[in-house]
Amino acid sequence: MAPYPNAYQIEEMFCNRARAEKFNQYLADPIDVTVVGQDFNIGGNYKSIQEFHDSVYVRAIAALKEETIRIEVRRVIGGGDSAWAAVESYCTAVSKYDRPYVMEFVDFVRFDSDGKIAQLKEFFDSGHLHSHVEEHESKTKDEVKDKE
Repeated sequence: MAPYPNAYQIEEMFCNRARAEKFNQYLADPIDVTVVGQDFNIGGNYKSIQEFHDSVYVRAIAALKEETIRIEVRRVIGGGDSAWAAVESYCTAVSKYDRPYVMEFVDFVRFDSDGKIAQLKEFFDSGHLHSHVEEHESKTKDEVKDKE
């Protein structure tokens, strides 16, 4: 048996990435997560599951209708005998403001000796995500102001 998750196990992990309660089980804590992108405020380096969850996951998912999120893992390279893997994924959803959301992304991951993701580096269309998050957060602020 290989010391690290194999391609099929990695595919299962990343198919569940929109469900934090499930995906977080696959993450080591502390974790080293880098979201690549200089043009938006979600990009950065996160050193714990909670920091990654609060800074990235919560904000991205809040902008989408959760029931519409579909993630397809298209390719996994590595894993098994290697602590490193690359995961190519494709996500579709509908924003809370009925705009289509289509995202292709690649994650480079390193597994620890327990088979948990210890390091993750994400590459995706940061401008697209940023526009959905900004729209949601600005409209949410406006709704709060209107209620006051």
